[in-house]
Amino acid sequence: MKQLLLVGLLAISVPLMAQQPLGFPVDVDLKAQGLELNTSSTGNIGNVATVTLENLEPSEIFCVANFVNGPEKPSPLRVRLAPGEKTVLTQAFQREIIRVRVGIECKED
Repeated sequence: MKQLLLVGLLAISVPLMAQQPLGFPVDVDLKAQGLELNTSSTGNIGNVATVTLENLEPSEIFCVANFVNGPEKPSPLRVRLAPGEKTVLTQAFQREIIRVRVGIECKED
C-alpha cells in the first residue's frame, strides 16, 4: 500500500516539476566608456538574478547596475572595483521572473 501511494505521488509530481521553469534569461547592457571589463550572467536561483563583474583596468572604477524585471522598480547597486577585482552583483525580486535586463554603467574613478 505504501509503495502504491509513493508511486502515485511521484506520478503526480513529475508533470508539475516539468512545468516549473529552471531559469530565466539575464540580458546585460554594459556602458563602460572604453574601459576594459568582463561581465557575465552567472545564473539565477529562484527569484534572484546574478551578474559577475571584473575590472581589467589598471585603475579603480565605479559602476552602477540596475536590474529590471518588468513592473518592479529597479534599485541601483553601486560598486567600486580595484584593479583586477571581481564581484558578484545580485538582485532578488518579488514577482515571478520571465527575463531580467541589467544595465551597468561604469567610469574610471
